[in-house]
Amino acid sequence: MDIFTQKRTLLWLVGVLAVMNIAVLGTLAWKEFSPKREPLVFPNKEYKDVSAILQKELNLDNNQAEQIKSLRNEFYEIEYQLAKLIRSERDSMNVEMFNVHSNDELIHHLARNVAENEYKLELLRYEQSKRLKAVCTPEQQVKFAELVKEIRDYFKPENQPVKR
Repeated sequence: MDIFTQKRTLLWLVGVLAVMNIAVLGTLAWKEFSPKREPLVFPNKEYKDVSAILQKELNLDNNQAEQIKSLRNEFYEIEYQLAKLIRSERDSMNVEMFNVHSNDELIHHLARNVAENEYKLELLRYEQSKRLKAVCTPEQQVKFAELVKEIRDYFKPENQPVKR
């Protein structure tokens, strides 16, 4: 191959690579600046919130609905803090596990903390269920027990509408 053919081939190659780079950068910019959508499309906006489902299906009065909404908000605030703590401890544990010189005692301590916080989270869920049932009348409690299974199935990932 003579020098002119090599030069022409290299110019074509540089041109193709430049076009590919521009296309990739354009795609990334388009994805970054395109309008964000909600991750899942629910058939009915009011059903995004379980409190609305409970109010409708259990025929809750306004006082009961407010109590349930308040209990759920209180629960989620505590749950969020515990989940954040668990994630932080798991991250610390992962860093330590893959460290060149792992500290077994620290890893065991972090694992125990993760387990204890998971346990606290489960107890928190149990406490919330007791408090939610206390708001309901006996008839509502019977319906609530049936509804819990339906709600669980409704929010399973495989039962969600397709992302758009």
